[in-house]
Amino acid sequence: MRISRRNAIAVMAGAPALLLPRKSLAQDVSLEIEKGPFDGTREQLREYQIPEWYRDAKFGMWAHWGPQSVAEDGDWYARYMYIQSMPQYKDHVERFGHPSKVGHKDLCKMWTADRFDPDHLIQLYKKAGAKYFMTLVSG
Repeated sequence: MRISRRNAIAVMAGAPALLLPRKSLAQDVSLEIEKGPFDGTREQLREYQIPEWYRDAKFGMWAHWGPQSVAEDGDWYARYMYIQSMPQYKDHVERFGHPSKVGHKDLCKMWTADRFDPDHLIQLYKKAGAKYFMTLVSG
């Protein structure tokens, strides 16, 4: 039998509870999330007014910052480093070794953020003319 995602999910769905991962401590934490200004209805979304500063901003910057930053080769690096026809694969082999020996999980351990300087980055973004900045940090 060939194991596919569909087969694996079907097997896991019928597996005994002992095979399922245990709850992490983070799942035991009860967080109170403050209610925001929207209730999720289409009507309320239609009433939304774009802030004037955003309408006039014209240019902003976005950064996805996480373990893929180790390789400094884009958001899709974790996928492309395993595909032999992709430039990221060749680069990964040259810089870190074969992905079977040094994979994405190993890059995650290398990401320490010890030289992160947000003040310097924001100054660069402002100098480039950005009127807003958005970030997504992943681990």
